[in-house]
Amino acid sequence: MNRIIYVLLLCVAIYTVMNNAGAPPRQQVQGIAHVHDGDTFTVAGVKIRLFGVDAPEYDQTCKMPDGSNWACGIWSRDQVRRLLKGRELRCVKRTYDKYGRMVARCYLGDQDLAEMLARDGIVFSYASFSHDYIAVEKQAAVAGRGLWQAEVMSPAEFRRQKRQN
Repeated sequence: MNRIIYVLLLCVAIYTVMNNAGAPPRQQVQGIAHVHDGDTFTVAGVKIRLFGVDAPEYDQTCKMPDGSNWACGIWSRDQVRRLLKGRELRCVKRTYDKYGRMVARCYLGDQDLAEMLARDGIVFSYASFSHDYIAVEKQAAVAGRGLWQAEVMSPAEFRRQKRQN
């Protein structure tokens, strides 16, 4: 009888450990965002990569029409910080990337954050992963909004060149 009780207790202990260790990842997070760059931030302790868009890298520069360099990566980050400052952001998981970040669609109220940022020329659509924001990006480009006022390299190309050097 003692042996049966011991085995049952052991099974309960193993089940408890396995159940907690295998807890499903969060499907949604909500809170005030801490912005790292134009497409990456932390919400409620979860690092988020915004789905469907790509922002200039922090150290990326763009060339203005007068030939001067513009710290467009810092500008993109600062624009997102300004927009999100003190506001509640809700992010819904799509997947996780190779860096362990939650790739998510995020919303300010009922507005799609990525769409807002692409429409204002703060980020680029990331056509390798989604076609959702190409049309609003084109509108920003035609209007010369945000990043589109300068000669800018895609962030993906900037990262590729940086790896080669």
